[in-house]
Amino acid sequence: MFLSPQSSASRLPMHVFWLVAIATQINFNHLSNMIIGSGWFVSLGLAVCCIYMFLAVRIPFRLALGVHGYLVIASLISYLVIGLSVTFLTDAAWHLGDYRLSFRVCLSMMIIVASAFGAWVVLQRIEIERLLTGILLIQAVACILILASPWLIEYLYHSLTASYQRLGESRFMGSFKGSNAAGAMACYTVASALALSNVRNRMFAWGVAILGSAAVLLTFSRAAAVTLVLIYFFFLWSSISIYRLKLTSAGIWLFVTCAVGLFVLAVVNIEYLALNEIQMRRVRWFLTLEPIKHVDQRSVVLPLSISYIAESPIFGHGLSQFHSLENGPLCSVEGGSYGGVACGSHNAYLMLWGEAGILPAALYSIFIGSLFWIRLVLPKSVITDTVAGWSLVLAMASMIADEVPYSVWHSFIIGLICAMAAHAFRESRRRRVERTPETRSVSALDSGA
Repeated sequence: MFLSPQSSASRLPMHVFWLVAIATQINFNHLSNMIIGSGWFVSLGLAVCCIYMFLAVRIPFRLALGVHGYLVIASLISYLVIGLSVTFLTDAAWHLGDYRLSFRVCLSMMIIVASAFGAWVVLQRIEIERLLTGILLIQAVACILILASPWLIEYLYHSLTASYQRLGESRFMGSFKGSNAAGAMACYTVASALALSNVRNRMFAWGVAILGSAAVLLTFSRAAAVTLVLIYFFFLWSSISIYRLKLTSAGIWLFVTCAVGLFVLAVVNIEYLALNEIQMRRVRWFLTLEPIKHVDQRSVVLPLSISYIAESPIFGHGLSQFHSLENGPLCSVEGGSYGGVACGSHNAYLMLWGEAGILPAALYSIFIGSLFWIRLVLPKSVITDTVAGWSLVLAMASMIADEVPYSVWHSFIIGLICAMAAHAFRESRRRRVERTPETRSVSALDSGA
């Protein structure tokens, strides 16, 4: 039984959808952990919201999720089933890593499906531009929190460890327990803003794009900075190929964005009269592309991960085994340490492959690749631009972090991407049907009658 778009019963699922959007995009779980040292109740609340959405919005999965939703859910299910099976068969000590990993994966799948269901309900009542404007507004708040990191650390984050406090003084992180994650969220924000900049509320969209770009720069995340450049190049290329006259305007806004970001960077660090040591190492990397000593363990864990994958490429080594690699280098935060824990693979693709074999890694890779295919086969629109921009951020983030496929704030974006892709394909089929000769003939006969 479907909900009627105009029925009062569809209003509560809409409110729940926006509540989940706020909780995931602003990252209430990490925020609560840094303020009071616990965030389990946030995860519990998200699970309750998801269960409610499943009960209230009774629509077929294919309608909300589409093929892409099936791909990503199949990837996570196969990761969980194969990973746990290998773990129990080999007696791997999965509990020595993140013992809550299986619960986090389940919650991620619930959020993906629930956000897709919620997006379907919202799209029955409002147009896609208004939906994305609401998401952009929430993401803008997340970027403001990133810019406010020094004040948050000093006055609000009472449960932050000393090592993360030192890190936060040099690399802004907002409501995320890590600068790379904060940088990825800021990149999502910029992609959302640029996709909306040619549709409605242009000044607001460009203002948020500048805000998000400044947030990316202040995280000093190399991956986020590279992703930001790729996002701008993608939207500039789109402007060149489709709207040639907008090239000059886009170039001007790119210059303004960079200038404002550098200005914010200078203002924030004015008390130092120069960048501090950690920031200088990051800037030096952009200028010389030389590895950062004592910080960049990825050059070590990448070949180590590949060698472990080669030992069991079909079924992997079991759940949580690539979150902390045996014989791997000790992971550390700049200015502190994690307490002597070995580094993980720092790569979602390798993590899926190494822990559960080729199947979940292949499905996840096909899922991301098929999202870019949408931009090629469907007409240019705000949906295809947003999906392509978000997919670019998701693909890049998956190269530097293990937890991307089951992170709650990534999961919400994934669910929204699936819902938007399914909606775009439905709209494309509807337009093709309306343009067929048979349809036009019937319309002409009806009008003549």
